[in-house]
Order: sequence, then structure tokens, then C-alpha cells
Amino acid sequence: MNPHLDFAVHTFGLRTAAPFEPRIANLTAPEPGRVLAVVGASGAGKSRALNALAKTTPQCRTAHTLASAELERPVLSLFDASLPPEAVLRCLARVGLADARLWTQLAGTLSAGEQRRLEIARALLDTPARGLIVLDEPDAHLDETTAKILAVTLRRVASANNIRLALSTHRRNLLPWLAPAAVVEIRDGVAHELQAPAPKPHAALLDEIVVVPGRAGDYARFAHWHYLGTSKPGPSRLVLIAQHEGEPVGIAIFGHSHMLLGPRRGALPPAYWPENVARFGARDLNRDVRLLSRIIVDPRFRGVGVAGKLIADGLRQLGVPYVECLAQMGAFSSFLTSAGFVHAGDCRKPPPLVRLQAFMDEHAIAPVDLIDPLRRALLFDRLLPPARERLHKLILAAMRTRIETGHGNLRGQLPGAFTRPDLLEGVLLRLHAQPAYFLWKAE
Repeated sequence: MNPHLDFAVHTFGLRTAAPFEPRIANLTAPEPGRVLAVVGASGAGKSRALNALAKTTPQCRTAHTLASAELERPVLSLFDASLPPEAVLRCLARVGLADARLWTQLAGTLSAGEQRRLEIARALLDTPARGLIVLDEPDAHLDETTAKILAVTLRRVASANNIRLALSTHRRNLLPWLAPAAVVEIRDGVAHELQAPAPKPHAALLDEIVVVPGRAGDYARFAHWHYLGTSKPGPSRLVLIAQHEGEPVGIAIFGHSHMLLGPRRGALPPAYWPENVARFGARDLNRDVRLLSRIIVDPRFRGVGVAGKLIADGLRQLGVPYVECLAQMGAFSSFLTSAGFVHAGDCRKPPPLVRLQAFMDEHAIAPVDLIDPLRRALLFDRLLPPARERLHKLILAAMRTRIETGHGNLRGQLPGAFTRPDLLEGVLLRLHAQPAYFLWKAE
């Protein structure tokens, strides 16, 4: 019924034939914490062999490529709603996606490397210890540097989570970075075990990173990767840039700490406590304490220790006994503790924010009721005049307050609570922000 099919059948005398059934190579899953690498020419049967291994191995998950419909959804919506949110965020951080900015983005807006990491995170959350994760050419469509970093991430994920990884790749030059326990080449549907190459140490990739002095103006290059966006950190005392082959890939900014930081009480000697700084001055504080106010790494280079290298270099150059850091991400990522910081407390929400939240809860007000002009008009219709006036004052107080979370402060008169949508949204976004307080002490 198709002219092209009819022409070929009549010209070559074809008849319907049984499809070609290629041989499927037998693979053996690696030990827990180890990696199996499968190599071979295109069409050799790598994918078929991995699929067969997945079907015959208990507790196996395949890191599937994101479907078209999934690419149109925010990243965090792709995870099972029954999973604990903290576990999801920690898993994303573990695979190099410790980036609150992208968690609400559509998955389709992520780079190819970030999508591979997302696929791995989904499989990892669904795989128990000693289970197997199968990946079919996860380095496809990645540039050489990104593929190398992903290989290092995979070997670390396998080891840290005591899971087994089996993957195919067409890049044999990545095998030393992947450090597989076994390498299998498939030829004509038969698996031939090859000698595994000498593994590259984790630090070898980090050795390619050079730390150089930077300037406060360099922050603009990295700001769009931070969840606070272009919100600038406070005055800086030391700025460091991480470079790879001359390209900036990370920044660390150190400055003076907040004078009246509550979590400092009990974590540091009394001379640095808020009440004593307010009473006797900040001379000791300014001399002995610094604040790590920003640490941002290019997404391609996350998960290989760039942040730790920047922090270590900064701690050495600062030469002070104490360095603090307020980190919302600190509860989900280990980069601070790996650099020698300890979680020494949590920031309290400023009283104006607490009072605003209590008022909103009492009157069943959602943030969108205040942001959307139409819904705000409906809200004001149902609130009595005293309540409307009270709400207005609470929002203004929240806008002006000194925010212990590092968001800064706003002084002076504001024309009205709803005339600055950017400030209003900022207040509502930080209603639940309660960063962890991390502290580094010199030995």
C-alpha cells in the first residue's frame, strides 16, 4: 500500500522476514561501591547488554533520559511526592546540583550536564544500598571537561552510597577518571574483559584549578548562579577566583561579620557575643572574626572540590582565629563541613518577620494574596480597616528590619508596603528562611 515499499519489494523480490536477532553479551554487576564500564563501537550491543543486566539484577534502577513532558516541569516536581524533601535536596547536592536557583526551573532549561546529574539523582533516590544503577552513555552530548567532571562525580557517588554502577561510554579517555573496577568491551555481541586503567586520583582534577586574587566587581559574573540572584554581599575583605585553563569557574568572598549575630552566643567567647559587642564595641570582633559571605561555583565544576579549595585558600590568607558563615544550603550540602566548619547553631527569624507570619496565619493569608493585585483587592475587601492598617505596618517593619540571614537592611521611610513589589516579594520569600550558622576555628 506504500509506493516506496512496493517498489523495493518488486525490484528486489523481498518478502517479510524475521527481524535480525543480535547476540546479547553477558555482563556481571560490579561489587557495591564499584563501577563497571562497558565500551565498544556503535551498534556493538552495549545498550542491549546493559538492558539485559538490568532485567536480571535485583534492586536495579536505570537512569532514564528525561521525557519530553518531564522537560516542561520544574526540577523538584520530578521527584516522588512521598520522599522527604530534605532527602531530595541532599541527593541533588550529592550529585553536584546544590543550586537552589535551578530547583524551581523547568528541567528543559538545564544544561545537558545538569540534566544527566538530575537523571542520576532520581535513580539514586530510588536505589537501596548495594543496589545497581545502569546508565547508557551518560557522557553523550557533553564537552570533554564536563564529561570528565561527571565521571569523577559518578565514582564518588558509587563509593559514598555503597551502590553499584554499570555504564557504557564511547570515551575511553574518561576511564581513568571513572576508575572502574572492571572494563568490558563488546564485540559482535560477546563481552571481552579488558585491563582497567590506573585510576586518576580525585585530586588530579582539582589540581587543574588555580586560585587567584579577585575583586568585588567579579561577583557580577557569578551572581546569576546564586539563589539570591544579583543581591550583593556586604563589603569584602578578600575575594578569590578559581580558574580552569584561565577561565573563571568559582568565587569566594570574605568580609566582616554581622555585629549582632545571635548564634555567636555560646559558639564563641563572650567578648564576641551581641550584647557585649553592643556594650563595649566591635574592636575584638573586627580583628578576629570574618564572614564567608558568598561561595559560588560554575555548575559544570560542582562536585569536585572547587568550593573547598577556595575556602581553604581563603582561610589561610585571612589569618584570623574565627570565620563564620550563614548558609541556607548548609543543611543539604557538605561543602562547609568538608572545609572544616562545624554547624554551631541556627539563625533566629527577626521578630518583625515572626509577627508578620503570625498575622498571616491568623487571617489565612497566603503570600500570593499579597503579591497579586487582584487577590490583594479581594483580601482588603474582607479585612476590617484596623486589620488592613496592622498588615501594612507589619510589612513595612519587615522591610526595614535588620535581617540576621545576611539579606541586609533597609533604612529610611518607605512610601507604602505595596509600592515596591520587589521588596514585598523579598519579605515574603524569606518568611521561612532560617539559615544554619557555621563556624571555623583555627587550630
